[in-house]
Amino acid sequence: MSEERDILVDFGSIEKNLQKYKIKNKGIQAIGTEKIVGSLNRYNDFSENMLPYRGDSNMRFANIERAMLSGVNLPPIQVYQVLDSYFIIDGHHRAAVARKVFNAEFIDAEVFEVKFEFDISIIKNYSYDTESAKDFLIKLEENSFSSKTYLSNAVLKHPLKVTELKSYVKLLDEIEHYKAGYNKGEFAKKHMIFASYHWYEHSFLPSVSIMEEDDVLSGFPERTYTDLYVWMQQHKYYLSQQAGRDVGFDFTAHDFVRKYKKVKPLYLIPSKIKDILHGIKERIEDFKE
Repeated sequence: MSEERDILVDFGSIEKNLQKYKIKNKGIQAIGTEKIVGSLNRYNDFSENMLPYRGDSNMRFANIERAMLSGVNLPPIQVYQVLDSYFIIDGHHRAAVARKVFNAEFIDAEVFEVKFEFDISIIKNYSYDTESAKDFLIKLEENSFSSKTYLSNAVLKHPLKVTELKSYVKLLDEIEHYKAGYNKGEFAKKHMIFASYHWYEHSFLPSVSIMEEDDVLSGFPERTYTDLYVWMQQHKYYLSQQAGRDVGFDFTAHDFVRKYKKVKPLYLIPSKIKDILHGIKERIEDFKE
């Protein structure tokens, strides 16, 4: 079995998940090479660090390298801009040489900005071919979530980062219910930002503190506190339904870790969590006493 490769993000996988979009030519400008994450049609030919995979690409890479070292003035590359990231339309080898040979932080590019609509919804069906495309779609979900809640990860103590699609949908739904129901509707008529940051301070952060005290994250490699928060809130709902009362997050966290910390498939395929939970119904009776 061949080893899975790190490849660029496929722009096609992103494009087909956008509701509507327009393209605006922003002209030639210097762009950060570290912000080049994908390709229009050659995503599988280069690693995420812009190293060519195919033999003919290596030859092309060498030719471009010689030309640039000789001082040949090559034309700017062409890219699509999506948020703050870039997808190469033309000039893959020029970008690769600039980044890997010259350690260039910037490269001249003709930039076509993709202005799009991207709304997050629990009923949204995604289509993508690679894990790198999935990760970028999560980034688009994060951007939509941030625009609705005003929770910017750039300023949060514990960034709301997830590794699964639709996790931001579940967080948004929780915050909207928090806004509508908190303290007899205290936030109902106020701007969303008040409810969002109150939820973050009084619901999310205390939950993270509990997880930190129990070192919960060590049992779930490659996941985040936000991932665990989403899973545990689902677990809390299930336990509370069975018990006929709100069992609280502290109890939920301890129960969750006790049951699932050693279940290896859980952190690999979190979508199976519901099936696992349904499989332990008989054990819930112990917690009703």
